[in-house]
Amino acid sequence: MTATSDANAPMPGPADVERKAEIVRVLMEVGSTVDAVVAEVLGEFGVPASVAGTLWALAPGTEPPTLREVAVRLRCDPSTVSLAADKLQSMGLVARQPHPVDGRKRTLVLTEQGHELWKALRTRLHASRLFAGLDEREQETLLALLTRMRNPQRP
Repeated sequence: MTATSDANAPMPGPADVERKAEIVRVLMEVGSTVDAVVAEVLGEFGVPASVAGTLWALAPGTEPPTLREVAVRLRCDPSTVSLAADKLQSMGLVARQPHPVDGRKRTLVLTEQGHELWKALRTRLHASRLFAGLDEREQETLLALLTRMRNPQRP
């Protein structure tokens, strides 16, 4: 967006500002609920909650990321991801593997034990009934909306 288009945009009214603040408040509450469930499951596996972000970046079914890619996703310093990867690797949950195309890079992949942790996380999040009030179509809509919100710079 350019400065010109920003200048031509209508000023948000109080209701618009208040609605967006309420959306953020609710997102934070939902995030806290999710964090609590995730922390409980991680605790059962002896995994510190501080590495949860790195673990989420390794979702099964996604392309194994490099440490730098994880850092970009989490908006943090690569050294932070490296420390989390070291911790997860020492626990047998992830492994560093050569990048399939660029041998100078290393990717992070879940081990068999890491996949078991993921299975437990998915099962527990489902059992938490966090999504109980939403039917399948509403869940798909929510996912689409949140995915669009994840990167507001893209149309």
